[in-house]
Amino acid sequence: MDFEQLRAFHTVAQTKNFTKAAEILHLVQSTVTMRIKQLEERIGKPLFIRDKRNVEITQAGLSLLPYAERILKLAQEGISEVASLQPYEDRLTIGSLMSVWSYTLEPVLKEYHYRYPNIAVKTKTGHSGDVIQYLLDNIIQIGIVYIPPSLPNFEVIPCFEDEIVLVGPPDHPITREGTVTVKDIASLPLLYVNWGSPFHEWIHNNLPRSFVPKLQVDQAGLALDLIKEGVGISLMTRSCVKQELMEGTLKEIVIQGSKPPKRSAYIVLPHEKKNRPSVEKWLSLMREFNYMT
Repeated sequence: MDFEQLRAFHTVAQTKNFTKAAEILHLVQSTVTMRIKQLEERIGKPLFIRDKRNVEITQAGLSLLPYAERILKLAQEGISEVASLQPYEDRLTIGSLMSVWSYTLEPVLKEYHYRYPNIAVKTKTGHSGDVIQYLLDNIIQIGIVYIPPSLPNFEVIPCFEDEIVLVGPPDHPITREGTVTVKDIASLPLLYVNWGSPFHEWIHNNLPRSFVPKLQVDQAGLALDLIKEGVGISLMTRSCVKQELMEGTLKEIVIQGSKPPKRSAYIVLPHEKKNRPSVEKWLSLMREFNYMT
């Protein structure tokens, strides 16, 4: 499939106008029309419905569009990959979750940046599923996720574990009590963060089936701000609240009975890239920070 045909298709799909697409691509309109026609002949279906005023994408076009976007994105990533090697010896792109970057990997990233000035480093952030897709698309060389995938040609290395603890501001009545039972959690002013499958199963097994958190947030940083403002208490990973616990701005509340499961993290990387010097250096630094054995 011709790359320039895909670029023309993608641009027309975005603008819904052949004239505007031609201007963006710095082509004459007849060239854009010809490339779309050639692509339609290759596929065997029309990609657009045209009349004098409007251009509408067909169902076949809608089906092709996400693949065209991915191909164009990968091409741009490839160009960036090659271009970024000058004046560097190598390039390393690492993907992980926002909470992992903010509360665990930031010191590793900083040390890597200072220690290896001849390696260009780039981070990518997303959910575990996004990070796995980045690996499959060859956008990143290393992924650090909480859900270990089963993929051929990829190595999965267990790394750090993170406790989940109940915390609150020091002056909160629940914090002053110091302990709660696991059954009490359903009646607490809980700011709920879903920490993944094992944690969700623990909640499901220990709390009433009718339990619905009054306030659920999808960002650890937002939950942390709300706890410190006295809005409620929350089950947080210890790495997220490590600094606040040390400073005394938050206190840990002991859970009696069943404890939340630890959150296990995994490094995922293609087998053929494990011996790449930039990757080896990152793994070595992870061991140095005691995040790997």
